[in-house]
Amino acid sequence: MFWTFDRKHVVDLGAPKTVSVVQFDGVTRTSATLLQPHSDALLSLPHGTPFADIAQNAHETAMRLHALGIFQTVDVQLDTDGDERVALVFTVVEKPVSHGFNKTIFRSVDNAMAMASGIRYLNAMGTAETIEASYKYGVDTDVPLYENGAFTSQLSSGFQALFSKPVNGNADHVVSLLASRENVNVRLQSSYAQQVTGLKAMYKFIDNLVGAKHEVAYNASWRRLIGAGKSISQTVANDLGESFKSAISFATTVDTRDDIGLPTSGHYLKTLIEGAGLGGDIRHVKTNVDAQMNFPLGHGFSVASTLKSGVLWSLGAGKSRVNDRFASSIRGFTQNGVGPKDGNDFVGGDLLASVGISLYTPLPLLENKPIKGHFFANAGNMVKYNSIKPDFNASTRQLFSSVSSAVGVGIAAHFSYLRFELNYCLPVSLSATDRVRPGLQFGLGLNFE
Repeated sequence: MFWTFDRKHVVDLGAPKTVSVVQFDGVTRTSATLLQPHSDALLSLPHGTPFADIAQNAHETAMRLHALGIFQTVDVQLDTDGDERVALVFTVVEKPVSHGFNKTIFRSVDNAMAMASGIRYLNAMGTAETIEASYKYGVDTDVPLYENGAFTSQLSSGFQALFSKPVNGNADHVVSLLASRENVNVRLQSSYAQQVTGLKAMYKFIDNLVGAKHEVAYNASWRRLIGAGKSISQTVANDLGESFKSAISFATTVDTRDDIGLPTSGHYLKTLIEGAGLGGDIRHVKTNVDAQMNFPLGHGFSVASTLKSGVLWSLGAGKSRVNDRFASSIRGFTQNGVGPKDGNDFVGGDLLASVGISLYTPLPLLENKPIKGHFFANAGNMVKYNSIKPDFNASTRQLFSSVSSAVGVGIAAHFSYLRFELNYCLPVSLSATDRVRPGLQFGLGLNFE
């Protein structure tokens, strides 16, 4: 993306000019309805605007057009014939209308992965809409995928269709509608499978003043819990059957990290609050906070600290359900290895807290590569409220009185959009019901606690 001047005349950057023409070349599928607001904004610049300001506005318009995601390139040329008039010519190359995609999805543990395939249709009606359909198929095992020998697996699958569209051609404001159907199997940890059919409407917008991304959403989902084990706990058995969740949510994300996979500076903060109870039989308020701070130490060394917390507060006389509570993923422990159990079933927590600190070091001969030595310590816990008489203060004391923790050393690397970790983990403190995984632990994903 670039902009150029027509150099037939020498132009004083401070000379007063007027935009007389805005032209778009290379447009085949894109509607004039999408381009009109951008053209009108440039044509409405006051008469006598300094040439440099017109050039800056044209460049910003090219950036906004490129942000729509439907153009491969957006170039702009400023043409002046020596008088006060300036013609702006945008030359665009549109992206192919449709393409298929395949991706592999890993969770931040070494025994879970999924494959997704789909098709994406860009600029479907000429106003930067995106229509996407995809199918996901996943597998979890009770032992790490890299170990040989017998194992038990659980399969999950899902389909989703997404429609999204920028508001008035502005990529900073997008409305979306997502329809999905998922079959989620968690029988290895909780002796149940869940079928979820959902419809979610979203409005996403960016606050450029502070660099925050916001999402307001409404989610309606019909859930069906099915027993999937020979020894189902009473907690899980009580929640089997159908439920309907109708919820609104608001999420905010601020991300100033220099790299999402292996950052050395900057911070990340995501907050989410969800209110369920607009119809349906699920009533709660649920909040999440996920934060990360990164500090460069010089010479390739850096420190990262993480914090995750959550509160699920049931409203009315009802209690929380296993499929609404928080899950856990902490190095040195199995997936959902930390937190409340009933027999062999992980049943989730209403209160969640976890912290971590990591030291990243350069490796010999690999100082300029996205791979680092990794020393870490992390800790966390989850608890349930007393179902008969919830006591927030007592539950908070319980949350911090029996923390599970682990330390370790390994390597961390960033490839494409994924982060890779191979660590040797040593659990330090644990409860009687924790499921530990000492020794080598492999992880591939986006977020690690």
